[in-house]
Amino acid sequence: MEHVLPQWLIELTGNPKRIAGFGYYKGLEKEGLVKRKFAFSAFKFPSCKECNQRFASLEASAKVIVEKMISEGPLSESDLNVLLDWFDKVRIGLWLGFLYLDKNPLGISPHFHIQHRIRQHDRMIAIFKADGNRRGLNISGCDTVAFSQTPSCFCLRINSLFFLNMSYPNLLARRMGFPFPVKTYYMEDERLGCSFVRGRNRIMRPVLKRPIGIKGTELYQTIFYGNIVSEGGGKGKSLYDTKYVRDNCMVWEEGIGKIYVKKDSEVGACNTCPSMEWLPERTHDFEELMFDVQLLTFEWQSYMLEKIGESSMELLSDGKRRQLISLTTISKYENRGMLKLLIKAKRHGI
Repeated sequence: MEHVLPQWLIELTGNPKRIAGFGYYKGLEKEGLVKRKFAFSAFKFPSCKECNQRFASLEASAKVIVEKMISEGPLSESDLNVLLDWFDKVRIGLWLGFLYLDKNPLGISPHFHIQHRIRQHDRMIAIFKADGNRRGLNISGCDTVAFSQTPSCFCLRINSLFFLNMSYPNLLARRMGFPFPVKTYYMEDERLGCSFVRGRNRIMRPVLKRPIGIKGTELYQTIFYGNIVSEGGGKGKSLYDTKYVRDNCMVWEEGIGKIYVKKDSEVGACNTCPSMEWLPERTHDFEELMFDVQLLTFEWQSYMLEKIGESSMELLSDGKRRQLISLTTISKYENRGMLKLLIKAKRHGI
């Protein structure tokens, strides 16, 4: 049995046996929502020995980095790269875990697992800091239909730090000056296909057209390894064989772009030596931030759903097309409802 939220993280944030809420039970005949509650130490899922051991090194490195962040220590670009790898692991692990926990009521068939999603596509983290010295662990956005459909956005709170994590094919590519798709389309197996053009060799500001809206630190990293694989090796890689792309990569051969840091309106390459540039300058009221990051998570999940709608479905069969449209409609409806509930709760001080 494997802990999706690792044991070291659970212990770092409180008593492992403390009871926490993990969304709502699905498929019950009772009216209304029934909260799902159990101990953090019980939040684990079946895993083969090979998979369990494969990420031991990543977990060990991530533990050191997260502990440094909690104590507000300096981090290097390579540290932040490991942190982004770890968030890829946690995000996809939570996706698979909740599908298992919910007994997959929508019949979603995963096309990938954790090892196939680490360091594959563009990714970012927005880091926010709350006041006080509180211990605790929260996840937001993992119990939604939108996350089941597209596990691209969730929020993790570790004590007084909040992390909004997003990853999606070519989320940053165009505005970071890298090759980008002029057309995306669904293939019959429901994976995305893309038609790429060369990049514009410059960073466009803001990097994300939609603002985050909460003051913090934003980390951006363009990843094109997944594009190379989907485009067939050498053919796809040739688009990225330019001076601009090479100059803006940590490891060009592996399709790993440099990490960029945004504070206020300034965007610059991350320091390769340990520094404090990752630490948010603004400190927020804890209770307000708890509400605001949940709102932010649902808003960005809705944004990801809009990106799904931008992709052509012309290659899908009628049945697949109807299924995808129906699932996306349900996801949007649920997220709108959650946003309304949160806004109402905040207005009434609940």
